[in-house]
Amino acid sequence: MELLKSDFYLAFYALAMILSFLKYRWYYDTLLKFLPIIIGYTLLSEVLGVLIRDYEGFQLVYMEGYNHYNQIVFNIYYFIFFLYFYYVFWKTLDADKIIKYGTLSYIFFSLVNCFFQNPAILPLWQSHIIGCLVLVYCSIQYLQKSWSGRRNLLFWISLGLLAFYLLYPVILLTGFLDYEIYQKMKFRKVQHVLIAIMYSCFCYGFFMTKRRVTL
Repeated sequence: MELLKSDFYLAFYALAMILSFLKYRWYYDTLLKFLPIIIGYTLLSEVLGVLIRDYEGFQLVYMEGYNHYNQIVFNIYYFIFFLYFYYVFWKTLDADKIIKYGTLSYIFFSLVNCFFQNPAILPLWQSHIIGCLVLVYCSIQYLQKSWSGRRNLLFWISLGLLAFYLLYPVILLTGFLDYEIYQKMKFRKVQHVLIAIMYSCFCYGFFMTKRRVTL
């Protein structure tokens, strides 16, 4: 209960996961068939990240002074999350070449980041920003293509992704380069609100899915 008070956005992950399973029969044979797993993995990563950050006894990094560092959880998470949605949009948008090259660029910079930064204790913020920009492009392209199809599940997924990842690079960059401004602007709370908005879009999409999803 204490966890939900300080990290209220976790409830939105949980609600989206429940709805994704309840509505699964409507999209189980589409490109979104792994979406419940992705949402569940997101919730697991967030909970694990909070536990490592706030509670003694939970740690993945066994280096002196870094017991509460949880970046390795999110570095792995973002890599899987981005690649999943790149694949969905690439297949949906007729093998868009920009998505293809954007995906390859993201993978390349993720590997390069690992050589110059320790992914166990530092966020791979350069590759994360590239990943965000590619996902924003994917979302915009799909929304333009299917603006009239508001009952389409991927429409609402795209809208949620755009709402979050359009602003997240600013939050990420500010937090890494000037933590004082990050704190002053309360960007952590802003990020939590954006997560709530994104997953509210997901939930609305699941709720509005009343027939077979066609992508």
